[in-house]
Amino acid sequence: VNQKLDKLAQDSTFTRSVDLVTISSNEDNESRTNSILDRFCFDIIPRIQYNIECLTVGPLSTDRILRIGNYPKLNKLILVNLSLKMASRILNNGSSFIHIYRHQISHLVVTINDDTTAIRIKNVATNIFANILAMFTNLIHLDFNFDDNFVYPPTSFIKLLSTTCHSSSIVHLNVRVRNFDDCLCLLDGRLSQLHTFIVKIDNIDDLSMSIRKKVRNFES
Repeated sequence: VNQKLDKLAQDSTFTRSVDLVTISSNEDNESRTNSILDRFCFDIIPRIQYNIECLTVGPLSTDRILRIGNYPKLNKLILVNLSLKMASRILNNGSSFIHIYRHQISHLVVTINDDTTAIRIKNVATNIFANILAMFTNLIHLDFNFDDNFVYPPTSFIKLLSTTCHSSSIVHLNVRVRNFDDCLCLLDGRLSQLHTFIVKIDNIDDLSMSIRKKVRNFES
C-alpha cells in the first residue's frame, strides 16, 4: 500500500484530481482504511497540495483532508455520501473551510446520504442549499442531490425568498426537489445566469395551482 501511495504522489495527473473515496472504498477493514487515509493525509497531501485542482472526499476523509491541507489551485470539490449533520457543519458561514475557499470553488458536488428519521432535520437540506448559494461567490456548477434512501422529501424552495436565496454566477444546476413548485421557484429569476437545469422531482402526481394556471394561460 505504501508503495502504491508513493507512486500516486509522483503522478501529475493524479495530483491534479484526488479521489479519496475510491482509495478508501477499496478496503473492507475500517481500521486499515483509516490507516491508509492517515498516511495519505499526513504524508502524501503535503507533497501534492499545491497541485490539487479537484478533491473527491467522503465521510471518512472529509474532515481530515479539508482541515490539514492548503490548496491554492482547488476549484472543484466533490462531497460524497455526507450525513446532513456533517454537510451542515462544513457548509455554513462559520466553517473554516468556507472562510478559506468561498471565493475559490467554482464547481461543487454534494450528495447527501442520511437515514435519520428525526423530524427536526426535515428542513436542514434546504438550509444547506441556501447557504451554498449565499457563501460561494464564484460558483458556476452545483450538483446537490440525495441518496435514494433519504427518508424525508428533498429540498424545497417554496418558502425561500429570492432576495435571500439567489446566485448571479451559477450556470449549471443539478438538484432533486419535492415538486413542480420548487422548479418554478428556481426559475423565477433568482439564478440569473442559469442555462443548464437538471432536476429530479419526487412528486409529480398532482399539478400545483400555479402550474395549472400557467398551463391554462398557455392554452388560451
